[in-house]
Amino acid sequence: MNPDEYRKMFELENTYWYFQGRRSIISGLLRQNLPVESKPLRILDVGCGTGLMLEHLREMGQSPVGFDLHPLAMRYCQQRGLQRLVRGDVTRLPFGDSCFDLILALDLMEHVEDDRALLREFRRVAVPGALILLTVPAHPFLWSEHDESLRHYRRYRREPLRRLLAEAGFRPLRFGYCISFLFPAIVIFRLIRRRALRPGQPQTHLIELPRWLNALLIGLLRIEGLFLRRFTFPMGVTLLAMLAPNAQRRKPADAPRNE
Repeated sequence: MNPDEYRKMFELENTYWYFQGRRSIISGLLRQNLPVESKPLRILDVGCGTGLMLEHLREMGQSPVGFDLHPLAMRYCQQRGLQRLVRGDVTRLPFGDSCFDLILALDLMEHVEDDRALLREFRRVAVPGALILLTVPAHPFLWSEHDESLRHYRRYRREPLRRLLAEAGFRPLRFGYCISFLFPAIVIFRLIRRRALRPGQPQTHLIELPRWLNALLIGLLRIEGLFLRRFTFPMGVTLLAMLAPNAQRRKPADAPRNE
């Protein structure tokens, strides 16, 4: 990812509608499906970025492990006071087999050229009965300078992603779209922006909004998160998958645990 985008992310994600809305959606699903506030869990956040979700999990009483390739990501995580950090290649995770109860991969797979190798590693380090929660950008027709600036390899289609996850040894507990309430507005924005784009350095669409509008968008995504606990949406900007590894005999291994 463009190093300048890490700076933008760190400066904006504590208040920006997308990050706060996504955090609300993910937190709701975690609380619904795991004892995240009552039991220590072995949690790995792969592609942890500047540490927003790690910080939130810490507030829940957890002690997650953050993993990322870029040294800037590690530096910004450390500025949040996060310490359980590992830097490396996400397709070669430096952990033993059957280590983690929960694996998060939020907007990560699109950054990885060999996404199959990434999923194999998730399968390897997940304990039997683990939960894997991932999000990816949906719909190739929405490809834009935003994706280029973030150095994405792809945006995903629903059914090919479903097959990819199944081939990697996962079964879906929940699979569908999110960031759905805002889907029409984002499609229009992307198409207009594409027509108006001038040649030059691609930039993300992380633009500061009026406070009232930013608050409104956060509120809409929080409401969407309540619906997502019961329903899936037929369309959205992002694909969300909550997965469990298929049953397979695994050799237990030592794992990082909460202290």
